[in-house]
Amino acid sequence: MDPVRTKRALLSLIIWPLAAWPQEPVISSVVNAASYSTNAAGAPGSIATIFGSNLATATVSATTVPLPASLGRTSVAVNGAAAPLFYVSPNQINFQMPPSQTASGVVVTTAAGASAPYPLAGASVGLFSVDASGCGQDAVFNVSANGTVSLNSAANSASPGEYLSAYGTGLGLVSNAPAAGFPAPSSPLATGEVGVTGVYDFAPYTSEPYWWAGRARGLIGVDQFNLPVPETVREGCAVPFQVRLEIESISQPVTIAVRTGGGACVDTPAAGYGQITWEKTVSTTAAHVATEADTVTVSLQASPGKQAPPVPVFTEGPLAAVSTAYFGSSCPVPGYRSLGAGTVTAQGPGFAPVTASVSPLQRQQVAGLTVYQAALPAGTIESGKFTVAASGGPDVGEFQSSIQIAPEIQITTDLAGTAFCNQPVTINWTGGDPTSWVTVSQVLHAGTYDGYHSWQARVSDGTLTIPAPPGWLCSVLQCDLLASAD
Repeated sequence: MDPVRTKRALLSLIIWPLAAWPQEPVISSVVNAASYSTNAAGAPGSIATIFGSNLATATVSATTVPLPASLGRTSVAVNGAAAPLFYVSPNQINFQMPPSQTASGVVVTTAAGASAPYPLAGASVGLFSVDASGCGQDAVFNVSANGTVSLNSAANSASPGEYLSAYGTGLGLVSNAPAAGFPAPSSPLATGEVGVTGVYDFAPYTSEPYWWAGRARGLIGVDQFNLPVPETVREGCAVPFQVRLEIESISQPVTIAVRTGGGACVDTPAAGYGQITWEKTVSTTAAHVATEADTVTVSLQASPGKQAPPVPVFTEGPLAAVSTAYFGSSCPVPGYRSLGAGTVTAQGPGFAPVTASVSPLQRQQVAGLTVYQAALPAGTIESGKFTVAASGGPDVGEFQSSIQIAPEIQITTDLAGTAFCNQPVTINWTGGDPTSWVTVSQVLHAGTYDGYHSWQARVSDGTLTIPAPPGWLCSVLQCDLLASAD
């Protein structure tokens, strides 16, 4: 045998199989299949989407019920358990989370091997949009008083006082839950185990009793939310709409059309409002050790029907209302935008004018909003006159606004290491303007929600005691304490 020809044959056997050898799957993200949020995919029984590479060798969709655990030799394991598959392709997989537990890790396996385990950050609800982008017009139905059901659209608005049926995924545990990969039953219904409220134009509508939510009958992993349209909601062609699961999670803001009596929607005229915040943040990490950060923020925002916030009312003792803040997935919303005022500068006693830069508005439901913000030298915000000036821009003309800040309040209580959630807390202070007020807020963190329970006292009181929250709250929530002076 010719030794040269033998060598060439061996080389062909070694080189060509290696060049065509399939690669192991790689997961780049796991998201809620409705909102595409990366921190919302782990709810039991929900639909999730995997993005990555080498996830499958071909595009295959499920054609049988129950859903199969393998498509085209691709499978998904969640916490070690096989997951039902809707669809697989080289770059995307749609699957159902196991219905019995919150997921913490996902692995994709193909003929080439298994991916590295992908950890999940959390679980939250998402709503399906008409164009499947996760934002924009909601895939929601109007339910009229006579029971007629029709798709919500610009030509077919929801009427205040009637109902909506919205569809999403991520509700979580339900009673009468179907087995993995099976559609939800019609009787009895698979009903959610947490209360659901509607959020319209970023204002919660918390009427009792909670309205119905559960698995949509005949569908796999899809949740249905039946909610009233409040009489007080503003009208328009793109009213932000969300669903909130008690205090656990909130969906991204999709939009619905609203008009009294239904029919074609009519947009509400836009209005703008500005707010300037001078903020001194003092943090204590050890006894008598404090760090300070001073900032000024100029927020100039516009939206349909926007109104100035009410003038704060101060009174001794606890505030009756519990304020809330949400920071779930964001979406662009038509009509919501930030206003340009040109060059914005801030000035106060002891420091020259500082130019504020345009920065993203943090923890907002509307994507793309910005504020003017400047970091000031620590210790800058003391008593005296402080001024913000703008040169004028495309939306807001030239302006100047000044405020007289009262003498500093010194908290004399050592709060470092204090537990704020399981015992009463007393705060003592000195200084300040005797005509001003102190507000202390107990902030309870739960997923994409912060709840603020607040108490007020006159600066001249020099002390304030807030009670401990209920024990069950302390067992499931994180608690912080904030104090401010007005």
